[in-house]
Amino acid sequence: MSVVARLPEDLYANVKKIAALQGRQPSDVLIEAWEQYMTTHREELASRFEEAAALIRAGDTEGLTEFASQSVKDRAEGAAEAARSRTAA
Repeated sequence: MSVVARLPEDLYANVKKIAALQGRQPSDVLIEAWEQYMTTHREELASRFEEAAALIRAGDTEGLTEFASQSVKDRAEGAAEAARSRTAA
């Protein structure tokens, strides 16, 4: 099964360049990158999922809200940093 994913145009352009340099398809480059990310961050992701699951099991909606809010804040900060890096490059 495959699904369609939306990527920012600049990101996809970079993926296409990398794929062309390697003689590969962009989808293969993205699959490899995703697999590497999951391998590298497996423990962190499992820990975060377990933290959320514990809050759900405990019925701690306030804690779960705080957990989710922090996750959103972390993603926003990461996106802002990535945007700054692209601008500086």
